[in-house]
Amino acid sequence: MVGVMSQAVFAKPAIEPSTTPFNPELAQQGMCTPTTPGITNTKIDQSELTEPSLWWIRDQIAAQDKYGRRLVDGWLACEGNGESNRVDVVVNSQLWSLLDFFDRYEFIKKFGTATSGYGYNLRVFDPQGGILAAYTCNFGAAVAEKEIESKAISCTSFDQLARTNFWSPTKPTLGF
Repeated sequence: MVGVMSQAVFAKPAIEPSTTPFNPELAQQGMCTPTTPGITNTKIDQSELTEPSLWWIRDQIAAQDKYGRRLVDGWLACEGNGESNRVDVVVNSQLWSLLDFFDRYEFIKKFGTATSGYGYNLRVFDPQGGILAAYTCNFGAAVAEKEIESKAISCTSFDQLARTNFWSPTKPTLGF
């Protein structure tokens, strides 16, 4: 039974997250590449809806005591150049490490569902640029057709810390 469980926990995700390297310095400047600006949590268009619009989901997550307003440090949304669109979220790594597997999964699922609604994949990073988690979807033709909500889209989540720290030391184990 242990062998089966370890294979499931360590199995390679069916859909891989973006392989574009995350550059924390560029992200702080709101740039996806040295020449391509992105959309950040501080860049709001005053004349029309800024997409992806992630302020509401950020505020909903921040309103929960287990996450708080200091978990999400910021995000950068980048349109894909040869790959899917992506949103890179930077979280407070100390607060992230205090969350147990289920709390991290809930965060990834909620934020990932919000980003996928706009046709973006989600990657979660610590401030140094280390990947912590991802929520990646196989949009296929749905993005090109702008029919994301009406299409069945296959998504998968990945939590790097689950590989080494399934249960947070601050949470009780279930005893099985």
